[in-house]
Amino acid sequence: MSTTAVTLLAALFVAHYLGDFTPLSTPRMQRAKANGGPMGPIVAHAAVHGVLVGIAVLVVVRPSLSVVGLAAGVEFVTHFTIDAARARIGARVPVLNDPSSNPFWWALGVDQLLHALVLIGIAVLVLG
Repeated sequence: MSTTAVTLLAALFVAHYLGDFTPLSTPRMQRAKANGGPMGPIVAHAAVHGVLVGIAVLVVVRPSLSVVGLAAGVEFVTHFTIDAARARIGARVPVLNDPSSNPFWWALGVDQLLHALVLIGIAVLVLG
């Protein structure tokens, strides 16, 4: 694996951390994800992730703007899909929103695994 590939993956994972576990993920976004909606804050959350992925790709790889846009678009669509699905399922199965329960942690683990796999796919897409 090349140094560029490792650097890009690290940057994508840092971008993911910034989008999910810092003030870039606002209380309104977090409530919408926990309550199954409204979808607007979840769209905004996915947009933050798309922008962060675009920046990571641009800084590390410096590809054409169409490739940056493609990476950001893939992240936006997939991040929204994963988070909206988890939000809707969590609204129907409240135990998935209870951090004191094992199912919460299993669901969070699946959620984060899916996001990580998408980021790996984006790296493959960008580096071709």
